[in-house]
Amino acid sequence: MAMNASFFRIAAIATLAFATAGSAVLADPTPVPSPNPLPTLPAKTDPYVRTGVDLLIQVIGSERQRVANGSSGTVTYFKRFDMQVQTGGNRYRNVHLHQGTVINPRGVSISAGQTVDVSGRSQSDGSLEADVITIHV
Repeated sequence: MAMNASFFRIAAIATLAFATAGSAVLADPTPVPSPNPLPTLPAKTDPYVRTGVDLLIQVIGSERQRVANGSSGTVTYFKRFDMQVQTGGNRYRNVHLHQGTVINPRGVSISAGQTVDVSGRSQSDGSLEADVITIHV
């Protein structure tokens, strides 16, 4: 009989353990916070404020495009149609030249160590297809 009692105690403890474990799994998950919406101007905004904000948005957009389509820095590598420009402390940008790339001042050759301004078209890999290269002499 003592064996039967211990069996029932173990069975009761196991049943209780499984019952509480199952209820923990079925508990409601914590809600995921939603992202904060971007700030907007109220519907009734002074026309001068609205014009100023629109102008600021245009300036920021054109500056982003200028930065994406240009680079300034020191030439670290140059060979025929490929060049690398160090644009910051530890940042580099590959530049590809093509037939028709204008190099200012005319007649000056590009070499490592020169400071240059490059403008052109940004490529999907982050490099720059150069249209104009200005060398600071």
